[in-house]
Amino acid sequence: MKRLIIFILLIFSTTLIFSFDFGLLHNQKIEAGNNEFLYNPDFTPWFSWNNKQGPSLYLSAFLSLKIDNGENPVFIPELSRFAFIYRFGNGMSVEAGRIVYSDILGINAGGLFDGLRFEGSNLSASFLYTGFLYKDTAKIIMSADDAENYSEPWSYDNFDKYFASRRAIANVRYKIPLKEGSSLTAELLCQFDLNDSKQTIHSQYGTLLFDFFPANKLRITAGAILETMQITDTDFGFAFGGLAQIQTALPTPINDMLSITVKFTTGSGGGVNAFIPVNSVSQGGAFPGTIGGLALASLNYEARLGPSFFAECTLRYFIRTYNDDSSPGNFYGAEIWATAAWQPFDDLRFNLAGGAFFPGMGNIDMYGDVVLWKVFAGITIAF
Repeated sequence: MKRLIIFILLIFSTTLIFSFDFGLLHNQKIEAGNNEFLYNPDFTPWFSWNNKQGPSLYLSAFLSLKIDNGENPVFIPELSRFAFIYRFGNGMSVEAGRIVYSDILGINAGGLFDGLRFEGSNLSASFLYTGFLYKDTAKIIMSADDAENYSEPWSYDNFDKYFASRRAIANVRYKIPLKEGSSLTAELLCQFDLNDSKQTIHSQYGTLLFDFFPANKLRITAGAILETMQITDTDFGFAFGGLAQIQTALPTPINDMLSITVKFTTGSGGGVNAFIPVNSVSQGGAFPGTIGGLALASLNYEARLGPSFFAECTLRYFIRTYNDDSSPGNFYGAEIWATAAWQPFDDLRFNLAGGAFFPGMGNIDMYGDVVLWKVFAGITIAF
């Protein structure tokens, strides 16, 4: 089979220098938390055909088995990264298929999307669609209808409930050249609601990111995002958010780094709307809250303790950026989260993560005094 693939690629690539490979990744994952237990083995077959110039191809699928709290196993098929790339000789490229995208602040949108992307030296543009993604992976929950659809179980007899909210995204990004040691990037993203629902939400996001390297091994990052939104074609609103981060390598014998990060978005009140991200991703390991209406400060330490061992520890504190009369207070509490990874061989990796969120260190009576905890263990094998 491998010889046949080589022969086919040679026919279509007689004038190109290329490399190709294929394989299979297998993960065994266990996750446990408050009254929760999840066993999740998965398989990722992949194929890569890579050229420095001209056409390249990357194909992968994701097949997982989910056993949640001892319930009946659910087999979940997903199309993972599935992309055709064409690289031009002047640093430009075009990529089409299921491709990876993230906004420059990592606040609004991130993950796999279906569509087309153009990349140049300083300019990039994307046209993306979300309606064919698996909803549990995409986590696109921008409206009440999205939340209802997300919570409804799917089955092979009711496969329509498998898919994420249908939204189109157009994005353009430009990196503005500055003096050596600094850069400024501007991004505009427009999201169009294509769902057939009573409430529609169209939104636009303007983002700026400034990176500054004032000294060796020191990085300062600052960014801001402004969202405008139209709800059911009648109500206009706006929201905003920001990010600041300092990263520095430490003067120790090991390869380690310390970073301090602060980020926030507005909640509803005071003339502004609650920030609505495209992807609603939890901002903590055990803390379940998403970025809308949230501020958090984190202290992160990461270290490579050897050629095959990596460890990281993060302290976070979460604050609500709006007032809620039904739930007084603005401080959610604190979280500690740690991860470790050991890769003794190129084709074998062990992962361990865990931590706890302490609502007793805040004043919002949302979780009571119950500590939310979660642990994760996994093994990855490459074939």
